[in-house]
Amino acid sequence: MAPVITGLSPVQGHDGVTMTITGTGLGATVVVNFGCRSLTPTSVTSVTVTCVIPQLPAGQNNVSVTTTAGQTSNSLPFFYIGPPAVTAVSPSRGPAAAAALSIYGSRLLTTTEVNFGNIGPAVDLVPASDTALTVVAPAHPPFAPGVCTDTVDVIVSTAGGISGSPGPSSNQYTYYNAPTVTSLSPSSATPGSDVTVFGTCLLDIISATLTPTAGGNPYQATFVSISPTQVNTVLPLTLPHGTYAVQITTPGGQSPITPNGQFTV
Repeated sequence: MAPVITGLSPVQGHDGVTMTITGTGLGATVVVNFGCRSLTPTSVTSVTVTCVIPQLPAGQNNVSVTTTAGQTSNSLPFFYIGPPAVTAVSPSRGPAAAAALSIYGSRLLTTTEVNFGNIGPAVDLVPASDTALTVVAPAHPPFAPGVCTDTVDVIVSTAGGISGSPGPSSNQYTYYNAPTVTSLSPSSATPGSDVTVFGTCLLDIISATLTPTAGGNPYQATFVSISPTQVNTVLPLTLPHGTYAVQITTPGGQSPITPNGQFTV
């Protein structure tokens, strides 16, 4: 009886996964053919053959079986999907809260899950193409005292397997703890003078904002980062008289207004 195959499971995937071939007249199968590559099956019955999918060229590979009598069955298509790769995460840093971002790489279209280190899986996963997808990163749990950042690997799972690490930082995302302002020195100043800001997690500062406590438009101060607990600011020469709250913005967000973070001009 000539072998006939009627189904493959799975019909797409990657190497290392067990494939089940169903059909009739399969009991004498000695070889499973994936295109021009042949291998020995792991189990054989008259209606099923199992084997472990080998590494194959990406794309369609026709699967057939050959029996001890040298008879080769019809073939059915199997689509081999290589493992995904993550080459960039944008933005590559953000707050402890959940945040939307894009992931770039290759073979991303069949993505089923994106994990951020041991923080957990992303949500709202949308594969835009084979080279890009969007997700919402999971929120980071509360940071331990004194810890301001946590860098994690972004791992993508697809029908082709799990992404690896293509290069330093290219597949990583850094969570930032929110900054705080705890004190200022001096507490009163003149336009154009320096005010030193003390606080926590004053890392990779984006802006130093002077917000009038009586209301009105905020002003931006120039700044020089000294350490994660100190930043020196220079007040604008045009800063009007009044009371101002200093707010520091980092990738972790903007520091809240506090009484200890205020000065007068």
